[in-house]
Amino acid sequence: MKNGRYSIGEISRLCCVSISKLRYLDERGVLTPCFVDTETGYRYYDEETLLQISVLNYYQKCGFTLREIEPLLRRMDLDQLADLFDRHTEMLRRKITSLQMQCDSIAAWRALIAEQRAAAAGIVQHVWYRPTVMRVSKNHQIGTETSYKSLITNIEMEKQSAQFDHMGIGALYLYFPRQHCLADASLYIRPHPLEKSDAPRETIGGHGALVCYHKGPFSGSAATYRLLTDYASAHAVFLRGDSFERSVIDWWSTTDEAEFLLEIILPTTETAPPDGLPQRSF
Repeated sequence: MKNGRYSIGEISRLCCVSISKLRYLDERGVLTPCFVDTETGYRYYDEETLLQISVLNYYQKCGFTLREIEPLLRRMDLDQLADLFDRHTEMLRRKITSLQMQCDSIAAWRALIAEQRAAAAGIVQHVWYRPTVMRVSKNHQIGTETSYKSLITNIEMEKQSAQFDHMGIGALYLYFPRQHCLADASLYIRPHPLEKSDAPRETIGGHGALVCYHKGPFSGSAATYRLLTDYASAHAVFLRGDSFERSVIDWWSTTDEAEFLLEIILPTTETAPPDGLPQRSF
């Protein structure tokens, strides 16, 4: 410092702000030099500039961009400042919500990996499903032009997610009106509790079901279906004739089909939960 004047390099060191940023603010007229050496062209700044830089640093810590900071450093009036703060606060709240949804989605996905590690295939359970509101995508066909993989990694459902700005959480459910007949399939996924969108939703559940894990390639799931229907016959459990498949681990998580895990759900005709039947939600 000389005669109460600071060079741009000194300002940079004192305030921990890059020289390029200071030059940008100078060029934009946000910072004004108190003296310009006519011989060297060097620009010098005073204590007022140090104060402005301190304010700039604080605004940046609050998440404001340089574009937003420029008018702030030019001393907006209080009404304008309050309006800007309100808009910025709302933007931060939306960002916090978005980050929370992302974090919860990843945690749910991580839980599916733990479920795969603990799951025992070939064990039939009789359970009751509580009514659950799910996001839905309907009328999908599996045939010569549509593979099982393309249904699981459904592009249309992802386009819907982008359109309505929402994020599903947990496993994807496939619903087949005719048991294990891969036609007119519907896809269901649980919406995040913080999600606010007009995406199509539907309530499923409110019935009993026989459930069993199938491990390995999905192409071999017919054996697990037979296991479930044989169990129903042996225990006088009446099936509705439709089916859900809960895709726990699939192409979204691994290319090794030996690691795949599918939970097959065959709804029963029960419309009220029998005493002692374990209850769960989709």
